[in-house]
Amino acid sequence: MDNLGKRLFILFVGLFWASLLALRTLYTLFKVGPRKLLERRDPGNPPSELFNSVYGEHAYMNVGPIKIHYVISGPENAPLMLMVHGFPEIWFSWRNQIKEFQKDFRVVALDMRGFGDTDKPKGIQNYRIDCLVEDLRLFVDALGYKSCVVVSHDWGGAVSWAFAARHPQIVDRLVVMNIPPVPIWHQGFSSISKPVQFLHSWYIYSFQLPFLPELFMLLEDAISLNQAFQGPTSGLLLSKMTDDEVECYKYYFRKSGAMTSAINYYRANFYPPVAQHDLKYPMPLRIIWGCQDKFLTMDVLKDTLLAVPEATLTKIEKAGHFVQMDDPVNVNASIREFLASTNFEMSKK
Repeated sequence: MDNLGKRLFILFVGLFWASLLALRTLYTLFKVGPRKLLERRDPGNPPSELFNSVYGEHAYMNVGPIKIHYVISGPENAPLMLMVHGFPEIWFSWRNQIKEFQKDFRVVALDMRGFGDTDKPKGIQNYRIDCLVEDLRLFVDALGYKSCVVVSHDWGGAVSWAFAARHPQIVDRLVVMNIPPVPIWHQGFSSISKPVQFLHSWYIYSFQLPFLPELFMLLEDAISLNQAFQGPTSGLLLSKMTDDEVECYKYYFRKSGAMTSAINYYRANFYPPVAQHDLKYPMPLRIIWGCQDKFLTMDVLKDTLLAVPEATLTKIEKAGHFVQMDDPVNVNASIREFLASTNFEMSKK
């Protein structure tokens, strides 16, 4: 299939799924009425839980062309543990890991470019993997560290795979949750030879359309976030997230342009060209995988292990895509076991 054919195929699939979303929206319109459907609260004051001192201090740092917001805690002379979130998330997704590891690490959970209180540059090209990798490189350096332990999930994991491949001297240990490297991820959702993953990735195609994805995501005061974080997975209600916790995410996504910058991750790295990088990793690497993931199949995990055979694996059977929030106890235990088994020195800086 030539480039034009691929673009037309992408457009067709995106429009198909957008049509189904439009039909569902019409059904919801008749069910709840136009006022509730189009409800969008003003961001107002941030939820108090975002500023709970147990998570550390909020700070900002100019990194290259953007200003990054992050939350920092733990002993100043401890090694750095950098936590990198995914979509549709913010630093707050790591709340259970922050409390667990701040005793032993200088823990920094950042808002990625385009998310939370970090700058949101306009333009799809500003969300390519290359830009995001450079953000992490400059950020670690600006924090005053030569290297760190990286703990990552979803899009944060995709960026961290590339970051560790391109700058292995900066990454002492790599933990990635529920995301393969971008080349494998792209192969999984873009090939009809993998029909199950292709169907699981329907939303990625709809995200290629302008305007409509943001509209659908923000209907009923961003009820899509409730569905993502609190919805059922494979018939099991796995999430323990409260409405107040979901409000911490909604506060940021209610702001003008916030959903567009988040969705631009998918637009910038879909096609073409796909960000390529080496899949050989010299540092110890742990994959943690919630097996009830609604978005990524177990075949994607299998492909990742074949491509990165040196990685060790923890499968968490009763967790979904947001594994670090679904089962923080087992996630934290896996990270600790991984660090201990690879003889990581807690006193290292």
